[in-house]
Amino acid sequence: MQRAHNWAENLDKTFQGHRYYKLHADPQIQSRVNNNKLILTSTWTNDVLRASSTVEGEQLTKFQLGSSCKIRDLGEAKLILSMCINRNLQGDITLL
Repeated sequence: MQRAHNWAENLDKTFQGHRYYKLHADPQIQSRVNNNKLILTSTWTNDVLRASSTVEGEQLTKFQLGSSCKIRDLGEAKLILSMCINRNLQGDITLL
């Protein structure tokens, strides 16, 4: 249990170092606004799901986390909380 706690604490410090803030409603959600673009991450155990209003925001998050932690990109998310994630060509996201 201590190892998991240490990992979570280190991840929190990493996010804080990159100017992310925890949501009060759900501490597993980190957010950041960069050049008026919203970036969100959701952490569940050792999985981090990232979303942004721009592709550049997603790449920035991936780069920042990769510079601080060893990461493996599993590609675009297709499912979250039993809901299908659909993205159109303009980048709009719908949950089904």
